This record gives sequence, structure tokens and C-alpha cells, in this order.
Amino acid sequence: MAWGALLSNGFVEERPRAVLLGLVGYWVAWLLLFRRRSMGSALSTLEHELTHALFATLTFHRVKLTSIRTSWNNGGEIAFHGEGNWLIYLAPYFFPTLTVGVAVWSSFQPGEWVPYAMGATWAYHATSTWRETHAGQTDLQRSGWVFSWLFLPGANLVSMGGLLAVALGGAPALEAFLTATWTSTEALFVP
Repeated sequence: MAWGALLSNGFVEERPRAVLLGLVGYWVAWLLLFRRRSMGSALSTLEHELTHALFATLTFHRVKLTSIRTSWNNGGEIAFHGEGNWLIYLAPYFFPTLTVGVAVWSSFQPGEWVPYAMGATWAYHATSTWRETHAGQTDLQRSGWVFSWLFLPGANLVSMGGLLAVALGGAPALEAFLTATWTSTEALFVP
């Protein structure tokens, strides 16, 4: 319901088109170039591991900075002190780090480039998450398959919807989206 409200609201005139152009532009580049095995995955693997590191830090786990390893075609890993938790393991599958980076950067350097970059990084997150989600993925195994498949769709709807709201209408649209999300969820449980 919150997505419906987000997409039916009026926005700054050019923003939806710019977000869509950024999204389609990256998707076409992915189809033509980035999805090829020969292109490797070192950068997307690094972004994946840095997302683990961010959430490890946010949940008070000290990251071993010398342990961040990525490879061109064989995945990567990061180590931190402690046992970890499901949030650390699942973060790269619902938290679009580059898109959040663009949103934060745009608060200091606003401009017409923001919706294009938000669309492109949004598409990047979708394609890289698609490639990283498979039966051999230890992050999903550690968190439990059932929990992962129950949690991740909703988490992606909220995180990606929130960032789309930022791209389309800035902070006021994000606030409206989160309020609608909370109200919609609350309506499911309150008679």
C-alpha cells in the first residue's frame, strides 16, 4: 500500500523520468557488459563485503580491517570479532549501500544528477543481489533459509521504496513513504 501511495503522488516533474533513465541505463550496461563472467565481480564483491563491515560496526562488532578479501571471480570474505548475527549476514541482500551513499552525498551536493545516480545504483543493487543469491551462499545458510526468504522480500520493499522516495521527492517523500509503510503494517494487526 505504501508503494502505491509513493508511485501515485506528484513529484518534481523530471525526477521519475531521470530515475527511470538511470535504472534502464545501468540495466542495459549490465546486459551488454557487466553480467558477463569475464567482467568479473571484484567491485560488487567488495561492496558486498563492505556492507557486512558496516552492519558489523553498527551492531558493535569490531571489524578486522586486514581481513577484507575479494577476488575477481571467487567471492570474498570479511572477518570481525564475535559470532555475528543475521543482520550482518543479510545486510547486502536488502541494504543498497551505493544508493544510500548517493542519497547521503546528495544532501551535501544536491543537483540534477541525483535521480539518475539513484536509478543506476538502484539497478546495480538489484542485479548484484540477483547474482549473489544462490544455494551456495553462506550468508543465507548462516541466517537460515526459511528466515532469509521470509525476511528479505519485505526488507527490500521497505529499503528500496524508501530510497525511491528519496530519489523522487527527497526527505518529505521518504517521510511519507515510511509513515504509509508503518500505517499499512499497523492496519494488518489492529482490528
